[in-house]
Amino acid sequence: MKLSKAVLVFIVFFLISVAFSRSAVFAQTTPAEKKVTPTPIKVQQTPTTGINLSLSPTFLNLKTDPGESINSEFRVRNNNTFDESLKVSLVKFVNSDKGTPVITEIERGDEFGTWLKFDKEEFVLGPGRSELVKFTISPPKSASLGYYYAILVSRVQRSEGTGTVISGSTAVPVLLDVKSPNAKREVQIVSLNADGLFHEHLPIDFNIVFKNTGNVHTAPVGNIFIDSLFNKEVGVLGVNEGRGNILPGGNRTYTAKWDDGFAVKVIKTKDGVPLKDSKGNSVYETKFDFSKANLFRFGRYTANVLMVYDNGERDIPIEAKVSFWVIPWKIFLGGFAVIFTPALLVYLIMRWAYGRKKYLPA
Repeated sequence: MKLSKAVLVFIVFFLISVAFSRSAVFAQTTPAEKKVTPTPIKVQQTPTTGINLSLSPTFLNLKTDPGESINSEFRVRNNNTFDESLKVSLVKFVNSDKGTPVITEIERGDEFGTWLKFDKEEFVLGPGRSELVKFTISPPKSASLGYYYAILVSRVQRSEGTGTVISGSTAVPVLLDVKSPNAKREVQIVSLNADGLFHEHLPIDFNIVFKNTGNVHTAPVGNIFIDSLFNKEVGVLGVNEGRGNILPGGNRTYTAKWDDGFAVKVIKTKDGVPLKDSKGNSVYETKFDFSKANLFRFGRYTANVLMVYDNGERDIPIEAKVSFWVIPWKIFLGGFAVIFTPALLVYLIMRWAYGRKKYLPA
């Protein structure tokens, strides 16, 4: 069947219209296909593990002249298994009401807070990596005596809505001594005790309280010499071997432990875990070291403390002493029972036998 000319023209026109309409669609959708959606920025989550940093050295004791800058540094190591965003900041040490040093914020009137400048204040530290932080202290010519800083290294967390949040920190004490002819270095022993007069066993815990009566921080160092009843030296203990300082006007307690003996009281453990009683107190037991049987401690002892401190010209000695007794009464009671119980039994048996023989008929 032959199609009319009008029908053929209609078909051709229809096909051309469809073709152009599809091209228009493709032309409109092509740019949309190339459009790139931006990746949303993820807010860093707060680590669930606490901050774990090592600072070296653990404290800095610096000296300089008025008007003379001094440079120093310390190293920060990240012991965690993830990156840490860290910030360094400055605070100060002051004496508390009890005379012990505490950290507090630098106040507006603390001019010395502006003397210290860091080479970096924020950095990211990878796991197991370390970073050297350098700083400069520039005291003016009017500066003198002691200034007591603490450099805080803190975890920085940035989050949406709350901005920057600092959580967890550790500190490096920085003690600055600006030389002055008015410096006075003086330390006194306030008290010395051996944690009681009578002890059943070692250890003996010594507590020595010092007071800094000068105007510059000072670090006394020395020994405790322990003598027996017959003035025989039986032990020597170090005191303040880490050279911890006492701030002016402050008190500080140094401790030492004497535990070199045959019988020593120790904290009882199970599978390496210290045991506690129902009240949360540590449970103790007595350990006997037979390789130290010749170090059986009994009787009266005297602890003689000899310390020295530098007054800027020479070492000044300070002394104190305390006496105490070690009486292992349980050991003596057990020994008494072992020795006299058989003798008592023999005596009772013989008495019984003698009485029985006396009343038997002849």
